[in-house]
Amino acid sequence: MMQQVIEVQGGFKYLDLEPKTLTAKDHRPAYGSDGDYFSKPSSEDVFDAVYSMMHQYNPTQYPSIY
Repeated sequence: MMQQVIEVQGGFKYLDLEPKTLTAKDHRPAYGSDGDYFSKPSSEDVFDAVYSMMHQYNPTQYPSIY
């Protein structure tokens, strides 16, 4: 519900930057032990999302890493 308010209805009007929601990628649920499947975002995914927002806010202080 919060994602709808923030991203769809524009409930971020008074913030410096549009917030983002970070969810898991499409994946096969890990019901067995036949592989390693991620049900939550990894620490690298979180870092990339946060740094991307920092770069978007101030590109001179936070240059693109990709």
